[in-house]
Parts: sequence; C-alpha cells; structure tokens
Amino acid sequence: MTPQRLQFTLQALTISEIHAYFMKILVPTDFSETSINAVKYAIQLTSQHTKAEIILYHSYSILHLSGVPMPILPEDRPAFRKRIFEELSKIRDQFAALTPATTTVSCEADELPLTEGMQEIIDVRSINLVIMGITGKSGIQKAFIGSNTLAATEKINVPIIIVPETASYTPLKNVVFAYNRRQPLLSRQSNAIEDFTAKVNAHLDVLYIGEEQHLNAAKQDIQKLLHINDISYHTVKHNDTAKDILAFADANNADLLLALPGKYGFLQDLFHKSITKQLAYKTKVPLMVIS
Repeated sequence: MTPQRLQFTLQALTISEIHAYFMKILVPTDFSETSINAVKYAIQLTSQHTKAEIILYHSYSILHLSGVPMPILPEDRPAFRKRIFEELSKIRDQFAALTPATTTVSCEADELPLTEGMQEIIDVRSINLVIMGITGKSGIQKAFIGSNTLAATEKINVPIIIVPETASYTPLKNVVFAYNRRQPLLSRQSNAIEDFTAKVNAHLDVLYIGEEQHLNAAKQDIQKLLHINDISYHTVKHNDTAKDILAFADANNADLLLALPGKYGFLQDLFHKSITKQLAYKTKVPLMVIS
C-alpha cells in the first residue's frame, strides 16, 4: 500500500496553472541547517525563472541498524505527521520574504525511503530539477551523507544540484562543465544542459579533461549535441582531476559546476578520494549532476 502522503500548498492551483510552470524543483529536507540552506538556494534560484514551483519533501522512513526501512508505528503517526507539518511550515515561512511572487511552494512527506520517495514525486509532479544539501561535518556523518548524495545522483533521473553547506546563492552567470571523452555525453544530458543554461541565461565554460591536442576532437563531439551560442572551451590535464577542476572553477568565478556521473566522471573523485573528498566538502560552488 502506498504510504499516506502529507501535502499542503500555499495556494490552490488549477491543472492549466500547474502545467504552465517554467521550473519544478524538488528539495528534500531533514530539517538540518544544511538542508535548509538548500531550500534557501532553491528559492533564490527561482528568481531567474519566469515561473517556478518548489516542492519541499521530507521522508520520515525509520532505518533500523539492519538498514531495513521501518514505518512509523500506527499510534505515532498523527502526532508525528502534525510535527512534520509544523516544521515544514516553519521553513516555508522562514523564506517567505525571499520567495518571488511567481514562485509557489508546496510540501510533501511520506514513509518511503528517501530516493524512492523522491522518484515517486518526480514522476507524479513532473519535477525537472532536484536541489540537495551536503554537509562538511567530519567522521561517519560526512561519509553517510556523501554516500546518500551519490546514491541519489545514480538513481534519480533528473538533474540534481548539490549545495555545499557554506554555499550562498549568486545569480548563475558562469557554468563550468567538466567533460571527459571517456564519459560520453548522452542526448538526454545535452538536452538538460541546453535547457538549464537557457533558462538561467548563463555562459557555459566546457573544461575538457585530457591532453590539449585532443581538445578539438572533444569540441566536435560536444558541438554535435550541444547547440549553445554562449560557450567557450578549455582544457586541463588528467592529473589531480577534481582539484584542477575546482581550481579552474574558482579562477573563472564559476557560479555552478556541472558534472556527469559514472565510472569516468570526476564526481567519483570528489567523494571517494581522500584529498579531493575534502575539496568537495570545502568548495562553495554548487555541483549540478546530470544523469
């Protein structure tokens, strides 16, 4: 049986109004400061869109030590759901002054495991972007959140923006796309890149990871799929990939770093190598992952 879903909206929406939204963003929250910062980022990002809808989502599935999701006990559900409603309302109200008049905020909660619940909302509500927070805290919590974030990038079928805990929103003018020919750019990914950069009217810097003599070939590969006028190409050798990419992003005042998941994507470096793992958590540049 599908778990009962808690839902409220700031205003009633007709079907035609729902389909008219320019951007639909899902923001998972566990009520931590990091996830609340991601909510703030999402709300501010919608200022770059004609119309937008944000869905705040909380999964209250309980994980036992075995790792098996366990639902809230029946006798606990009414009070627990009421508390969730109150907490989600606080987040909504906290950023009411920042919320553009053209942005609608709605909230949902259920007992599904996080990624399963996210995907259900994505499918039902036609979400085209997910925004998640990531913490820089040390030890087990960092590893746990990092693995959950990677799991989401591998399982969720829409672009995900990962917002570091110290990141603050700046209008997206410069986007850096880290590209490696060993990680092929798929048509659905190129469509997502075109769509997003057009919506925010951003310049795209393509940073090819490899030898400079292969840059022209890489450029031809990209031009077959990416039809963007405001674009430039650069290269960096495949040495300390993540460190070099983050250094390039910093030197070029990047507002967003774009990456592809997969075996050869530098995203794995960001989370799994000891040095670059630290860089990922310390960077202030949000990461957009397009699966």
